[in-house]
Amino acid sequence: MKQVRVHIVLVLIFFASTSSAQNFTKIDSIINAEIQSKNIAGGVAYVYHNNKVVYDKAYGFSNLADQSKMQVNSIFRIASQTKAIVSIAFLQLVEKGKIGLDDPIEKYIPEFSKQKVAIMEADTFKFVSRSRSITIRDLLTHQAGISSVDEYPKYKTLYEKYQLNQPLNQGYLSLKDEVEQIAAMPLVHQPGERFSYGLSTNVIGRLIEIISGMTLDAYLNKNIFEPLKMTDTYFYLPKQKHSRLVKVYTKISKDSLQEINPKVYPVDYPLQEKGQYFSAIGGLVSTTHDYGSFLQCLMHNGKMQNAKQLIGADILNDFWTNQLGDKTFVFGGVKSLNNFGLGVGLTSQSGQIINNASKGSFFWGGAFNTAYMVDRKRNLITIFCFQRAPFVLPPLLSKLEKTTIQIIDDAGRN
Repeated sequence: MKQVRVHIVLVLIFFASTSSAQNFTKIDSIINAEIQSKNIAGGVAYVYHNNKVVYDKAYGFSNLADQSKMQVNSIFRIASQTKAIVSIAFLQLVEKGKIGLDDPIEKYIPEFSKQKVAIMEADTFKFVSRSRSITIRDLLTHQAGISSVDEYPKYKTLYEKYQLNQPLNQGYLSLKDEVEQIAAMPLVHQPGERFSYGLSTNVIGRLIEIISGMTLDAYLNKNIFEPLKMTDTYFYLPKQKHSRLVKVYTKISKDSLQEINPKVYPVDYPLQEKGQYFSAIGGLVSTTHDYGSFLQCLMHNGKMQNAKQLIGADILNDFWTNQLGDKTFVFGGVKSLNNFGLGVGLTSQSGQIINNASKGSFFWGGAFNTAYMVDRKRNLITIFCFQRAPFVLPPLLSKLEKTTIQIIDDAGRN
């Protein structure tokens, strides 16, 4: 009888420690406070640790007008989180020897061979020759000199002239049409000179189409979404899933959120019918579960749940290895503390101060305030998704990542 009591006590201690290890009430408090302050309408938190999902929770509302509650399978516009998926899809082709990272771009898209570089002198532009060709690596690391009007407002007239200033790049019928304009527009700096965030990944998306002979959505479906069972990830949602797409809000006063009018800013692009323009820089919608499956595969060195490889471990080492040397990436005109790999941000030693992630963790986010972080040393993935504009919640997203890491670390010490 005494042995039975001891066994029961040990079991209770085990479950108590397991419960404390999964105590994410601090996350609840942070997100609920943001909802109460009318900073967000709702959101979803997803945490994967030591090979299992340890937290998966929805908060608030996906639609304030009809009081639809947020669900863990709510569908979000993941915007620039699209880039990691497209980058991995492209690296599959590199791995198969279809294209080389240091190949010149004009080998595949000849229109780029005539491209000039724009230099602003006083109030006019001077156009000079490129110092070298753009390489595929330049595109993946945003060092090609192909950027965006948001990053280079002083080049606004050039972006307008070449019609590359469209919101969410919805002014084109196909990636082919847009990339022809990108090739026609002068670069904003010499290839390799610096990191310039913007349209480079759309060129990567077009290269996938050229090399594979498939549209970008068809390639992603066959080589990423279907193998990983990402059944809620699309460029354009089927009608039966329209109701699951979260509304986008902006804050109009201290105590009020307002749904963004799609006629003013085209946030309803995922609801278009028969769309053939596939934005590689930010056109996908997804769920935390789907994106979690993608990140789990990467963290497990490209191995899927069926033990097959989606992509090899060797090329993933390049994916999450710093490609910028002693430079950092620049976003919104502000230099980051962190580095950049082949399509993802990388936590540097000095960048650890932001969220306490391990050096070498990879991460990125989306313009509608979504973010993911993969800390391979901790075997940890976090995904936090909100739908708010403009991109004003990075401090909240970093705070949630930092709090999660603290919870995981504290539980590990107990």
